[in-house]
Amino acid sequence: MRNPVTEDDVEMLEATARTTTDHRNAAARLTGCAHEPVPGDEPSPARLLVAAAWHREQAGERAVALDLYRRAVTAPGSAPPDTRCWLHSALLTAGLVHEARQLADEIRRESPSDLSVFEVVGESYEEAGDLAQAHRWFTMGTRHVDLDGLDELTAEDDASGYALVRARRRVRRLLDLPLDALDELVPPIPWLEGED
Repeated sequence: MRNPVTEDDVEMLEATARTTTDHRNAAARLTGCAHEPVPGDEPSPARLLVAAAWHREQAGERAVALDLYRRAVTAPGSAPPDTRCWLHSALLTAGLVHEARQLADEIRRESPSDLSVFEVVGESYEEAGDLAQAHRWFTMGTRHVDLDGLDELTAEDDASGYALVRARRRVRRLLDLPLDALDELVPPIPWLEGED
């Protein structure tokens, strides 16, 4: 029987894999651990499959990665913030926009309480070039941020909320939308807004 896998093990594989072969070997190891869990494993099978999928992506094996992301969604446990977020990103990368939209709608209908879900889905849309959907997701997420009495929002106040408001401001600038009161809560983005 193998030794239990820790989160540190998963992170170490991510940090040390340099070549295509390294990524394939890491993916194979993680997939094997996901399929045959042992007592003491820290990451869930879903988390291990998502990590394996990432390695397959790094190895240029996008179809294999997509299959692993699909399997992760039905595997025990989760890959925070929501395993479906990682599948959503992979679907967009694969050009399966309609399926990605359906999955995003399913996530949205469940009204997630974790702000990171909105951030990850929004970033996936942004990376795919769909700035309108990115803006929509970042905006939905900001509705869950407690802004009462704030003149300025910092990462120290609320790291997740700050990341969402900042991402929303970035996308609004890319869409040439005027700044609004929410945008004004976070500092300008110098490289995007031409400010020092």
